Amino acid sequence: MMRTSCLAIGLLFACTATVPESGSPGGDDSGGVDVTGDVTGLGSAWTSVGYGVAYQRVNAGDAIVIAYGGYTAKLAYSAAWASELVDARLGAAEVGQIYAVQGPEDPGYDAKEIGNSKLRRHLATIDDGASPIYVIAHSSGSYVAHELLDQLYAAGTTGVLSRIHYACLEGGGAGLDDAIVGSLAHVEFVYAHDPTLDDGYSENHAAELELAAEYAPNATSAEVSVPSTGCDDGAGWCLHDVVVTHRPHDPDSFDLADDYTDFTGRPLTTEYLDAWLPQD
Repeated sequence: MMRTSCLAIGLLFACTATVPESGSPGGDDSGGVDVTGDVTGLGSAWTSVGYGVAYQRVNAGDAIVIAYGGYTAKLAYSAAWASELVDARLGAAEVGQIYAVQGPEDPGYDAKEIGNSKLRRHLATIDDGASPIYVIAHSSGSYVAHELLDQLYAAGTTGVLSRIHYACLEGGGAGLDDAIVGSLAHVEFVYAHDPTLDDGYSENHAAELELAAEYAPNATSAEVSVPSTGCDDGAGWCLHDVVVTHRPHDPDSFDLADDYTDFTGRPLTTEYLDAWLPQD
């Protein structure tokens, strides 16, 4: 595993969250891979936007959610998670349009293979210019999300950035800076805690607190407190997925294949949305 670290670079600090140590070769957004993407198995309602990105309109609402899956998350996993977010909470907040983004090929997103530039161009065609945009990124998916935010900032799309509410769920800080964070409507760095365990904090909770402190007052931390998660004591990687579901499937580690797709008897985690949305 790579450990959490904060490195000083000039007057800035870049926090890197703990991620699984592994990797695989990939292409890039401009041509090293099949940039058309593949929505096989997602259903006919989904449209491929670019490599690793799918879009669907699910109701008449004009607000948008972009769900970035973590390392090892297939597009179908992210699509199931994004759909559940709308069904459980965001649909009532007029979210009617979904982007699902698969996890990066390597935990640090070194390959830069995801089609964020295509997502950005597609977003311009469906955004009504007024509704909120919710960007939710889990784990290493945060690095992919930060690439999109950086592209939007570099393009000068301040009207879009000012409507983005960003939740970094157990993610890292690489790719963020003060200018980007300050341009967003709201930023939360989210971690999990199971108070019934002696050692019940999620793997990257320290990184989330450090990032919130670094970007204060333009960002906040948010603790998702869930008792009796079923995680083993000290199993930070199981608790890493408590920001997605109250009861992860593997008591010792993360399991995105199930934790993103199976919510039967395992409530979806949405508490971090309370700062943005009306209470039920």
